[in-house]
Amino acid sequence: MTSLVVLGHIVVVISQNSWAISSDLSSIWQKISGLSKDRSECRVPESSTLTHAQTITNYTHFNNVLLVVFFSHPRYDANLDFHKEVYADYFPNIVYIGPATREDKGFAHSYDVLVDSFQSEEDLSDPLYYRMAGRMAHHMLYTALREYDCYDGYLWVPFDTLLNVPRLQQFNQSLFWYHSPWGQPVPNLALGDLSEAGLNMGRHAPPAMISPDPTLNLTETWRGWGPDWCDPHVGVSVCMNAFHKVPVEMREHLARLNGGQTRLIGGSADTLYVPGRHRRAFMDVLALFLETDCFLEIATPTTVHLVVPPGEPIQFVDHWWIYQPPFNASFVRQKWAEGYEVDTFHTFHWGERGEDGVWQGDHGHVADVRHLLRESAHRQGMGDAFPVNLGNDDTTLS
Repeated sequence: MTSLVVLGHIVVVISQNSWAISSDLSSIWQKISGLSKDRSECRVPESSTLTHAQTITNYTHFNNVLLVVFFSHPRYDANLDFHKEVYADYFPNIVYIGPATREDKGFAHSYDVLVDSFQSEEDLSDPLYYRMAGRMAHHMLYTALREYDCYDGYLWVPFDTLLNVPRLQQFNQSLFWYHSPWGQPVPNLALGDLSEAGLNMGRHAPPAMISPDPTLNLTETWRGWGPDWCDPHVGVSVCMNAFHKVPVEMREHLARLNGGQTRLIGGSADTLYVPGRHRRAFMDVLALFLETDCFLEIATPTTVHLVVPPGEPIQFVDHWWIYQPPFNASFVRQKWAEGYEVDTFHTFHWGERGEDGVWQGDHGHVADVRHLLRESAHRQGMGDAFPVNLGNDDTTLS
């Protein structure tokens, strides 16, 4: 088994804030979600090469958070190397997980990736049944949570999601983070406020979506790849087989969020933080969906909203999913100029295809992302107190 080092002891503190579990549901929710777990049972992983050396020694904010970085395809190459070069300074505990080893780079790198090939094959030959490689990537999330059980929290992202670390530093590691339709904004000094009463969608990235009525025959007019809700192979009709097995208290809580109606939640699964105190419950519910072919982007966000206890907020991540360039740090600067924040975004490219059609990594993105983090720290009022290893490189990409 591949292991990571734990850099500290875990102390679970359930705050008595306004989001504390309501008294009438407290005992039920603790039984369901495992909040009463004896942390002395926690398995302490051994040291391994997956614990990455930091070039910055005075940054400890994420020392007991595991960054789980997934690859739907084994396209490691510079993607993994550049990603580690930037983010290991802030996340000393990283596990890279994908469908194959990195043995093509030699023995020294053969343990770089935790291998999980569950339904990872891709076949796009049949337009009526696209089998995308990442459709069941939530199995990788389950694997990471299962293997490494001793962290205060787990930040789940693909390799091609940019992380605005100065912003993520301000999130509460005891809560879920996701772009929930009911999410709680995280105060943002750069936008001129320290609090926001509600989720003003004129100021934020689009939230996840709420499904149509699952009792309707959503597949009746389906004619090929399109909205995930309607897909007869991975959509709502498939997901409901798992949903009905979820504890009734959780289903009723999700229904209350939707005005008493049964609905599922769908959206990008490219940034999600699972607090360690909800790890067991999250795994148990996600496992129900993994027993089906329910699509990653329905199973994962629905699980978040089933597991979060009543009254406990989900912190809203300003996560952007983009289809058009720029697929680099310039996108963040553009959104800043438009008056928005970017906590994370997908798709970020660590390189591009050349004129010969061959993909090549561009190390310039490492320096550019580091400069972006410095810029973000200044926007957040941190100044140079937020450490960035700029080295001798003073360039940014356009």
